[in-house]
Amino acid sequence: MAHPITLTLLAAATTAAARAWDRGHPVTDTHPRERHHPLMGDDLHTRYMRAADTWRTHRAGCTTCQHGTPCEAGAPLFERFARLQDAYLNHRT
Repeated sequence: MAHPITLTLLAAATTAAARAWDRGHPVTDTHPRERHHPLMGDDLHTRYMRAADTWRTHRAGCTTCQHGTPCEAGAPLFERFARLQDAYLNHRT
């Protein structure tokens, strides 16, 4: 079994790496606009991209949301983004 300090350091390093990745790789890098399913209406894709842009813009200016827990104003933006992302990705498969 690993020492508790080792586990704490590993968790901190993993969290720091994930945050660094998030800052450099917005959702549009992972799911580019031009890769949407040709049989899917543009409406879902457009709403998903708009929600991603709205959430990303809010998060860039909100220190609370930057630390992993959405603020009161950011929570509904993140929830909308996550819900539309799930719908978009599930529709693609």
